[in-house]
Amino acid sequence: MKQIYIWGAGYGARQVIDEIDNTKTAILGILDHDKRKQGADIFPGIPIISPTEISEKEFDYILISVKKYESVEEECTTLGIPAEKIISYWKEEASPIFKSRAKRIETLNHEKNLFRNRLDSAPYEWGVKRSPQIRSGTELLKKILEDHSSLCRFGDGEFEMIRGKGRQPWFQKPDAALGRRLREVLLSEDEGINIAIAQCFTGLERYKEVSADVTREYMFGDTRKFILGLLKEDRVYYDACVTRPYIMYKDRKNADEIFPLFKEIWDGRDIVLVEGEYSRAGIGNDLMTNARSISRIICPSRNAWGKYDMIFHAILKKVTDKSLLCISLGQCATVLAYDLAREGFQALDIGHLDNEYEWYLRGAEKQVEIPGKMVAELLTEQRLEMADEAEYRNQIIAKIL
Repeated sequence: MKQIYIWGAGYGARQVIDEIDNTKTAILGILDHDKRKQGADIFPGIPIISPTEISEKEFDYILISVKKYESVEEECTTLGIPAEKIISYWKEEASPIFKSRAKRIETLNHEKNLFRNRLDSAPYEWGVKRSPQIRSGTELLKKILEDHSSLCRFGDGEFEMIRGKGRQPWFQKPDAALGRRLREVLLSEDEGINIAIAQCFTGLERYKEVSADVTREYMFGDTRKFILGLLKEDRVYYDACVTRPYIMYKDRKNADEIFPLFKEIWDGRDIVLVEGEYSRAGIGNDLMTNARSISRIICPSRNAWGKYDMIFHAILKKVTDKSLLCISLGQCATVLAYDLAREGFQALDIGHLDNEYEWYLRGAEKQVEIPGKMVAELLTEQRLEMADEAEYRNQIIAKIL
């Protein structure tokens, strides 16, 4: 057990005391020149004495709690205290008597950024500043049921690809051409194509606290300004998180409404899934069992944009315009749904809908691995080992890998 004295009985002393690992350290007293503090019961059980008395004491360390520690270090030296026994709390250096100091600093920075991001986001969440017109996922799906329109979605991955900087998902490398096409889609005004953007402006109280704070963190800085610069004030958008209706929400109500509407859209229809090699949407669950038929075009799980022309022409060759195209292919899906809609198909960018449905069925509280399927956020690619593997393989009408 290390024996220590703390130098300074001011405001910093309480923080220092709280950070000391008392399983390894005993505080013998506090040193302070202020005679009004000497002998006072400011810190219960810890005596406050004059620094001049330290020469009569035995100890392992002097811990300086004063922020302007340089002059105190000099005084310690004058009092004959060896340098190896002097620890200045406000110096960034390793110490054997603190709890995890690095972890503490990390936590403090996290909390500071958390409140910074919340303050930055508040004017939009409270309606003080104008936000884009983003209608709910429920309204979107009811519209699609009525008019058989298509869907192109924009989340952080799509916006970052347009911006050409910042974080990019592991499954699609940056590509300027893809960025230009995404911008084209976002600015298009085809009445048969619904443009959906992530609801990162208002309604965040519906999300779990951690999800809301992740959203605020992403939007902080110049991101919100960049996105607003791409959008039109008088245009109606829809919520791109329609395909993520469960895991980030506080309760199941949203998912209880969204999943049945998706099922209604493809009820009795021929579905063609255009998906990554390890997506396997609808396998092992009943998400699409009410469809008339399911066919699959299997594409690369990484950098599908590099095979875009081959994928597009394979669809034109293999699929009739009576089929419903459901696409799960990262940023590539946004452009593909747009181009196919322009060719007369009904095409929906369904993103991570199947993963969300799997978590919904499990009642999962967070993103977890799904046997046999890829979960992009968890970077898992598993081989499919399920009883209905033969059925899955029989549904494949083309592979572009």
